[in-house]
Amino acid sequence: MSPLHSAPNSPHRRIFSLAYWAGFVGTLAFAGWYAWFSWHGYEEDSRYRLGLDADMVAKVAQNILDSHATALWFLGQQLQRADALHHPRLARAILMDYQEGFHGIASANLIAPNGQVIASTAMPAGQPLPNFRDDPSIWPCLQKALRYHGMLIYRPLHAPLVRGQWVIRLGYTVFSPTGKPLFVLDTVIRYREVEGFLSYLPLYPGMAVGLIRSDFYIEGHWPIPQGNLDKMLAVPQNGILVGMLKKHPDLRQGFFEGLSTVGNVYRFGAFVRLKHYPLIALVAVPRDQWLAAWWRRHIQFPLIFLVIALGFSFVSYRRILFLDRRWEGQRQDFERTLTTQATHDVLTGLPNRDGLRLVFDQALARAERQERLLAVGFLDVDDFKPVNDIYGHAAGDDLLKELARRLQDVVRRTDTVVRLGGDEFVLLLEGLRNMDEADQILARLQAAIAQPFHIKGGVVSIQASLGLTLYPFDEADTDLLLRHADQAMYAAKARPERGRQGWVQLYHPDLGTISMGDEVLRQDFLHALVAGEVTLRYQPLVALATGRVAGLEALTRWHRECREISPDQFLPSLGMRERQALGRFVLQTGLRQLTQWRETGLDLFLSVNVTPEELDSPGFADTVFDILAAQPGSSPESLILEVLEIGEILEQEVALGHLQRLRGAGVKIALDDVGSAYASLLRLKNLPIDEIKIDQGFIRELLNKPQDLIFVESLINLGLGMNVIITVEGVETEEHIALLREMEVDYLQGYAIARPLRAEAVADFVHAFVLGTGDADTPLLALYQHLGWVHAAEESAMNHGGYEHADLAACPITVWLHGHAPELPGVEALLAEHEAVHALGQEILQVRQSGTREELHRLLGQLHVHSHSFQDGLGQAVKSMRDNADRSRAIT
Repeated sequence: MSPLHSAPNSPHRRIFSLAYWAGFVGTLAFAGWYAWFSWHGYEEDSRYRLGLDADMVAKVAQNILDSHATALWFLGQQLQRADALHHPRLARAILMDYQEGFHGIASANLIAPNGQVIASTAMPAGQPLPNFRDDPSIWPCLQKALRYHGMLIYRPLHAPLVRGQWVIRLGYTVFSPTGKPLFVLDTVIRYREVEGFLSYLPLYPGMAVGLIRSDFYIEGHWPIPQGNLDKMLAVPQNGILVGMLKKHPDLRQGFFEGLSTVGNVYRFGAFVRLKHYPLIALVAVPRDQWLAAWWRRHIQFPLIFLVIALGFSFVSYRRILFLDRRWEGQRQDFERTLTTQATHDVLTGLPNRDGLRLVFDQALARAERQERLLAVGFLDVDDFKPVNDIYGHAAGDDLLKELARRLQDVVRRTDTVVRLGGDEFVLLLEGLRNMDEADQILARLQAAIAQPFHIKGGVVSIQASLGLTLYPFDEADTDLLLRHADQAMYAAKARPERGRQGWVQLYHPDLGTISMGDEVLRQDFLHALVAGEVTLRYQPLVALATGRVAGLEALTRWHRECREISPDQFLPSLGMRERQALGRFVLQTGLRQLTQWRETGLDLFLSVNVTPEELDSPGFADTVFDILAAQPGSSPESLILEVLEIGEILEQEVALGHLQRLRGAGVKIALDDVGSAYASLLRLKNLPIDEIKIDQGFIRELLNKPQDLIFVESLINLGLGMNVIITVEGVETEEHIALLREMEVDYLQGYAIARPLRAEAVADFVHAFVLGTGDADTPLLALYQHLGWVHAAEESAMNHGGYEHADLAACPITVWLHGHAPELPGVEALLAEHEAVHALGQEILQVRQSGTREELHRLLGQLHVHSHSFQDGLGQAVKSMRDNADRSRAIT
């Protein structure tokens, strides 16, 4: 028996897991939001503090420069009153006093407008002083100072008068009341004094502080290694702040971030322009320092708490899951124990009746999905009661346990053995491809049962009876399948002979009411159907409009006992189940073959016979649709279902429902053997059909009974009036072909075209066949043309329509009778009767023009009598002629 599946995870475990992971994801999302929010808050706060620091540096630098500017203004006033240009010594003394009064002044110089240094505190008294006109690095700056009203600040440089020290020069020009430059005061501030002052500002570690001149040279305090002052002061003029200032020259203050040219460090910073001076104060901190501060202040401790909380919750979650799995496993084990006790037989361990219900529906579904056979067997031990009576009930139980073990050992793993109770067992044999596989399993079962049983020191031999039914041949539900198998088991018990095959009985609907010969034939037929001994032949249908093969009719052949049997030899003995199985087989095989032909370019349709039993089955239309769906290469429009009208079946609600559904989907419906039953003609108009097939008995006998042509003509006219397709069966001679070419039919079928073909011969035949013209030297064609004239005369008499009287000598019948007069007995009487018919036609033409209606009716009645008499005489004469010809051929 197939093992039961374990129960799925409990709902509360799934809910708990979902809640945990939702909380976990939510916590991570909140952490991400908190980090983003705190970073932007910290960034705004840091920008604000950087702005305050930059403003503080600007104010300090502003105060320093303002003090120097005030001092230089007083120094200039003093030197102007002392006429310093003409008294160098006095000027030098004033400059020395100024230098001593201001800490950090490296030197002070008095320079004439022509570039000559008048006095300098950097040079000893008495030494010659330089003329800056001769120094190209100083003279342009001096000229600029002579034109500038205010204090100028120069870039840091190695001062030529201060022994190569780094200094910052301040320049101030004194003008006369008329605006003429009188002299220039040049003071030199030691750079390290400024840098040192800036380093004492209350700034963060690693923060850079500086001043940027209008020509973008930087002075200030930078966190660079000692001794790299030259490198710091020679900063390239392409940093992120320099670029911003060049792009926005009027920007008074702002923030910047980017890669610093000093130290190649990514920095955040702020800047502020000084008033009255071409200087910009800046502060900047490295990004790493900024991130580190943000991490320490806002992230570090919350992150530690978050990691600890998540770790603790994860451990708790895993612990809860472990306990839940253990409790769930214990619960499933308990439920499995209860289920096993409820669904399994206590004695043998096999599934019981409840267990059978659990697996039976699944077995049916697998059989449908895999398109395999499912054998349902009902096995009963014969004469089990004596075992209990002789050896006791304990021994009987031991025998049943041993029998259950043997049954399980011989069946396959996919099969199921069930004990219903007592000595009754049910077998489900799944996935059978054919009956040969079932026979192999049954042989193993019989061998296992036939072996002696050693019970309580004794040896017991038993026999069993097995009833078997096959799904889907037996299309029933689970209860009905068991009932059928049980019914077949009792039929097996009732057999007088119990040979090797006699212990098994295959179910069929007429079990117990048919002869043994029919029963054997039905069983053999089902075996043959599964074993591939039933095949299809295909008879072509030729379209008269093209002369080519347009479709095929699928015909069944059974290869039995080294010969091929047609359906008329075995179909009457088959029961309902066998007929339905045959119908399914023909549809599946024929449509599969049609798909292959259409894929090779053959545009054909397939015609399949349907029995009334199939039409009366509730699921017939669905079965056809399922088979069509399995063959997407064959459309519903390429399928014609030929049905026989027997009794009232086609007027019943079930059958009409099937036909209407099928026609609605595009499947064509043909009524087969039209004319074989008078009831068919009366009810044709009420049936949902697309085609009529005229019974081959009419066509086949026309050669011997030309007088029956009028019935065939009537059937064809009936079909034309209904506007349906007309197919004629039984076309076996060239005379048939010539006749039917004159009639307005659609398709021909018969031995004159081809006998039923094997599937592999169809393609070549379709490509090569072209319908011939037939044999026109036949009384059928002549009679048909003669009847056309007779019908015209009748129509003229009834409706006073116009027509021309046919010349007796030109009538095709006259020509044929004279041509075959030596072979026809009583030909003179036929000629006379034929002449009387034409004479009546001539008289009808004359009376219609000037006679009365009563005379026309009288003549019309005489025309009918003579015409029918002529047709009967012609038929008898033709039959005699053919019989004589056959006897002559037999003698020779």
